[in-house]
Amino acid sequence: MKERICLVCRRRDVASNRIRVARVDGEFFVDRVGNMNGRGAYVCVSCIPSAIKKKSLNRSFKTNVPPNIYEELLALTENL
Repeated sequence: MKERICLVCRRRDVASNRIRVARVDGEFFVDRVGNMNGRGAYVCVSCIPSAIKKKSLNRSFKTNVPPNIYEELLALTENL
């Protein structure tokens, strides 16, 4: 299994334990399956609130990530 690093806590774990946000042709998606094309950033479920607070995805993608992506990530944490 491929290991991925969380962009908040910087810990390594298998990709299946992370949530991936992908940028494909300038649009952002929460990649629940983890196989979309494009640039991706991985976040632990437990680190999502910190990622939202720090706007870590903006830093990772070097652009402003739409607020709906952060809202979708927050909704994922509420469902768990």
